[in-house]
Amino acid sequence: MRCLLAMILTMAVAAPLAARSEVVRAGGAEFSGFRTYWAETRDGCQPMVSFRIANTSAGDIRPMAFRLEVVDRDTMSVFASGSASVASGGIPPGRSKDVAIGGDRDISAHDCLGDMHEMAFSAIHFAVRLAATLGGESAGLELMRDQPMTEDRVPARN
Repeated sequence: MRCLLAMILTMAVAAPLAARSEVVRAGGAEFSGFRTYWAETRDGCQPMVSFRIANTSAGDIRPMAFRLEVVDRDTMSVFASGSASVASGGIPPGRSKDVAIGGDRDISAHDCLGDMHEMAFSAIHFAVRLAATLGGESAGLELMRDQPMTEDRVPARN
């Protein structure tokens, strides 16, 4: 019984980690290193996602637009959203670029950090969806789908 419980817990912890290390290729670009975390601000915490884009083609990659949605799992509604873009030629062939996108809403410091008597709200109730549009195509590329937010926290940059 203990072995079964240990195996289930190992799979539950390993599944999100494996999903974050996935590499997605499209339009001459390679997307990897997906990470969810919270940026600690003065008033609370902002949901963030970061990843790396590598230009694996011999020329310029098409322009890219990214859309972040942080979903509240309790209400199944979008809690926060964010966007970023990379221009055509923004990443030379053989080079890479790190991208970080923040949500447009924060949670309170108490919800982000928790306290000694309760678990932090941040890791339990939120999931991330990240999509990319390459070169103005109407069909988007799903990079992350309902990836759980981690409890990782970093100081926010000013």
